[in-house]
Amino acid sequence: MKAKQSGFTLLEMMFTLTLLAVIVGIGVPNLRDFVRNSRMTSSANDIVTDFNLARSEAVKRRVPVTLCKSQDLANCDEDDADGPFNRWIVFVDDPDPAVANIATDGNGVVDAGEVVLRQRELPEAVTVLKRADQLRVTFLPSGFPEAEAARIERLLLCDVRGNVAGAGGDSTARAIEIFATGRPNVYRAMATVTAFESDATIGACP
Repeated sequence: MKAKQSGFTLLEMMFTLTLLAVIVGIGVPNLRDFVRNSRMTSSANDIVTDFNLARSEAVKRRVPVTLCKSQDLANCDEDDADGPFNRWIVFVDDPDPAVANIATDGNGVVDAGEVVLRQRELPEAVTVLKRADQLRVTFLPSGFPEAEAARIERLLLCDVRGNVAGAGGDSTARAIEIFATGRPNVYRAMATVTAFESDATIGACP
């Protein structure tokens, strides 16, 4: 007796491959955007978390605490020549809290004896734009940021998508504003992100 052999017909195989191609064509772009959105949200949360850390540590320790742009994750950058705001540190800007009014207290420079509390680096896929002359924020023991020209006020987070409408009509980019009280806030609304881009001192998403 002949053994019965089972298998796919050519028509069934072609139908299966067509269906698989449709599913992959729909799923891959959605998965890619999901990964990008997650990365953007995580980066914005990291920035907000570290601003809040610097602020709370200043209040708790009763000394100035600075968050500054830092390419080597050890010292504050003196200018924007080394790249965008994708690396920063948070440090206690006071070498000896027991001694008041030392000349280096709250000067925005990592001096000898000052403790680095946090080192942070964002993914290369995320670009953070800001004003070129805004390199740091120094929080005072009151929790308010020191009023100085170098104080960071606005940040714009972008990836390869730029500022376009994503899920729900919100922007694929993120805008972060650090208020005069020191509290950071994240925006996703297209109108707000576009308003940040219109600031020539910050620039638009690439």
